[in-house]
Amino acid sequence: MTTHLYCVLPRERRGALPLGLNGLAGEPVRALTVEGLVAWVSDVARNVPVSGDVVRTHDAVVEAALATGATPVPARFGQRFESDDACLDALRSRAGSVGSLLAGVQGLVEMTLVITPSTHRMLRDLEPVIPEMFDAAGTGAGRRYLETLRQREAATGAVKAAMDTLAAALNRAASAFVRRAAMLDAGTPLPLRTLSHLIARSDVSAYKAAVGAVSAGSDLQFLFIGPRAPYSFCALTESGGSHGMNLAD
Repeated sequence: MTTHLYCVLPRERRGALPLGLNGLAGEPVRALTVEGLVAWVSDVARNVPVSGDVVRTHDAVVEAALATGATPVPARFGQRFESDDACLDALRSRAGSVGSLLAGVQGLVEMTLVITPSTHRMLRDLEPVIPEMFDAAGTGAGRRYLETLRQREAATGAVKAAMDTLAAALNRAASAFVRRAAMLDAGTPLPLRTLSHLIARSDVSAYKAAVGAVSAGSDLQFLFIGPRAPYSFCALTESGGSHGMNLAD
């Protein structure tokens, strides 16, 4: 067995672990204390396969930490150590940086906006290839459909331009509440873009009202995710990515 790291909380939250909280493979989550930090961990087999359910279980433990009232520094999924002592040693070696990161996110949460083409837009883009997709003698119609959309977008950039405009409008609407912001372009055949905003917990309702008043038009839509732990804002280094703290950074 190895030790799987979920997140880190301030030391004063060492008694906040909910009774009966289980993590990966149903193993009980436990708290390890080091320096001014508390790490939530559980035992996990070395060969646990990565799946959507496993990642969601990891995130559920992090969200349980957020529900204690403190803001955790979430660990990037998949950080496993040979033992509790090895996990503590890794945290101890970066205690100053982790502590500063932890202090900087207290009272804050992440809100994420996912921008996608609307159903109306996707149906409109589907029209030129519907006959082909329903041709029983054809092969690979789905692949050809996505390739058609990819080529069309590469030639015109219409969806990207519309997303840029909407993203700018959403950022303007959120600007009064945002402490930090991050944007990701997933680069899929049907473009998908995410905007992540670090805001105060107390501002969540006002943030949603301000951003929700933005019109996406008929071609695009945006969805709210959060409030959640600040995965996009917990890298220990500038090049550390945006999916949680990585002690190997």
